[in-house]
Amino acid sequence: MMSREGRAERLQAYIEAAYERPMDWETDNCTYWPAEWVYRETGRTFDLPACRDRDQAQALIRAGGTLDRLWKGALYGFDETGRPGLGDVGVIDTGRFGQVGGIFLPGQYFAWRGENTVAFILPRFIVRAWALP
Repeated sequence: MMSREGRAERLQAYIEAAYERPMDWETDNCTYWPAEWVYRETGRTFDLPACRDRDQAQALIRAGGTLDRLWKGALYGFDETGRPGLGDVGVIDTGRFGQVGGIFLPGQYFAWRGENTVAFILPRFIVRAWALP
């Protein structure tokens, strides 16, 4: 497990690396991208269903009820937080795009791995957030 020291620099490098590659539904979507971040920081892997494309991802979410429900099962054992900090992960409701997963940044911003880039948004509604140790 990585220490909190240096987390800001590691997160910056992680986000910058995402800019250099196209988003891939099988390995790098709004769930797998933050899951990989959690793995790098904690060593913990998630039991996540696989998907090949947008349609399959949406079908998995519908089958599970919501993206939040899928994440809640995968992040069992992590502490939920009402005040996410740097590098914590969670699900927000964007309104326009529905629920999306991502990584929290300083100033209450949120990094979300979209189809074309990494988007930075100020969430209006945090559905759920989990604190990394």
